[in-house]
Amino acid sequence: MRLGVIGDIHLCFDEVDVRQLDEESYDALLFVGDLAAYSVKGGLEIARRIASLSTPTYVMPGNHDAAHVGQMAAEVLEVDALIPLLNLGQEDREAELADALRPAILTGYSRHTLEVDGRVVEIVAGRPHSAGGPRLAFRPHLDARFGVEDLEDSVRTLTALVDESEADELIFFAHNGPHGLGGKRDDIWGCDFRKEEGDFGDLDLERAIEHARRRGKRVRAVVAGHMHHALRGGGHRRWQLERDGTLYLNAARVPRIFERAGRTLRHHVELRVDADRVHAREVLRST
Repeated sequence: MRLGVIGDIHLCFDEVDVRQLDEESYDALLFVGDLAAYSVKGGLEIARRIASLSTPTYVMPGNHDAAHVGQMAAEVLEVDALIPLLNLGQEDREAELADALRPAILTGYSRHTLEVDGRVVEIVAGRPHSAGGPRLAFRPHLDARFGVEDLEDSVRTLTALVDESEADELIFFAHNGPHGLGGKRDDIWGCDFRKEEGDFGDLDLERAIEHARRRGKRVRAVVAGHMHHALRGGGHRRWQLERDGTLYLNAARVPRIFERAGRTLRHHVELRVDADRVHAREVLRST
């Protein structure tokens, strides 16, 4: 099984990407989120381009998606008094994003079955619009849309998805990765924008993965982004990690379209799920 994983786009996606990704003949494409930069309109334009892909495609909404700049600022600054007001209309914005993406599927607290040559792997899509860390971002929207008021509700929702799955093999798919994989600035979901550093992974996702293992599920991979590869202050974070038989993948190479030695390069990751191991490699296509 071969999957193409596309990291945080932030408007860097065009018709050339559509052609190149379809040429790869992947079994499915996973977009880890942040199609937009700081406007809803920009995200919708990217969504319409994604919709033209012929490969089966799944999109996880990030903290920049279906949200306006005021919402994002309030979440970052933790202005709790304004967040409910600024969240008004987000259900409609998310519905508009889902419409723009079709036939690609907007995911979040959902399950999606992949079957290749008789082998079934189920994607468990995690909490949408995650901004990382211990805080539940976009809480009013998550409550209205999914009945998720806090992290404990999110854990219950995710573990219920695991319990409902009849597949033996799972891939967790999220915007931000799980807590528990390191608290240094260059760790796969470590914090590079605070002096004290710290683990910025999602606690609810960590607990859902643990639950899946307790249920005897084989967690083949955890695919996410959000924490950009290039670190504030210089350096690059680790973007893949294998632990306890699971490959953890952070695909957020930003910008994903860039110049090098006079060539324009376009980044994504190939994820190969074999019977024994899962392999990830960066793919750079030139134009």
